[in-house]
Amino acid sequence: MKRTVLVLTGLIAILLAACAPTSLVATNVVPRLISASPPNADGEVLLQGRYFGGGGEGSYVLVGADMNGEGGVEATVATWGTTRITFDPPAQVGPGYVFVVVGGTPSNGLPLDLP
Repeated sequence: MKRTVLVLTGLIAILLAACAPTSLVATNVVPRLISASPPNADGEVLLQGRYFGGGGEGSYVLVGADMNGEGGVEATVATWGTTRITFDPPAQVGPGYVFVVVGGTPSNGLPLDLP
């Protein structure tokens, strides 16, 4: 009798565990670029947006690209936060679009006129 109760208790526990909600981390969030400020007095550009993550591998800022995100040059990032990025524009990159690429996923592009 004790054995039957233990087996049934175990089966009920397994069934309940199978029905429990799981926490799922979204990995398909697209970074969103909201604004790109022209270079300040120190020459840094400020990007503001959402879902920039923490930088890291596969994450970079692309400037001077066309509206489809092709071409352009990677910028040297000064600071990288989840909603703000500052970077030093590469030399001799003129007007074009700026994109934030996070883990290989590009953001929307915004026009940026660099001197």
